[in-house]
Amino acid sequence: MRFLLLSLFLLVTACGFQPLHSKAYRAQQAIDLASLVVEVDTERRGQLLEAEIADAVNPDYQRAEKLYRLNIDLTETDIPLFINPDGTSARGDIRLSSTYKLYRIADNMQVDKGSISRISSYNTSDQASAGYASFVSVEDAKRRAVMELAQDYKLRMANLLSKLSARE
Repeated sequence: MRFLLLSLFLLVTACGFQPLHSKAYRAQQAIDLASLVVEVDTERRGQLLEAEIADAVNPDYQRAEKLYRLNIDLTETDIPLFINPDGTSARGDIRLSSTYKLYRIADNMQVDKGSISRISSYNTSDQASAGYASFVSVEDAKRRAVMELAQDYKLRMANLLSKLSARE
């Protein structure tokens, strides 16, 4: 029985298996993510997304050689879901759609492209006195969508960059 378990562990390590939550893997992942330069459009949401991704991929601000450039195009859409009889919206979604291209900086070669989207919901009030509360609700939904989109980018880039560094 012991021999069977030992051979199973040796087989798993021989195929390149690496525990996802090991210190060595997390350290390598942090180095991979620190080698990423993020570029998003210069509008407000783009700037927030760029800052959130930068904080997510390199929270300790490690110095690393920049090997990859991530270009993101961001589109924001406000989708009213429930329309009151007077034509105002009482509930809605904010959809952040993004497309990205990942380039290797050394030769400016595109190594990946794709898209990621996030939807965040909000409620508004039809009362005239609640105008500010409705504004805050919409802005909070936009902020949450940006933060969730940044986390999605962190996860996607962590997976992708570990695969790319394993090939090199």
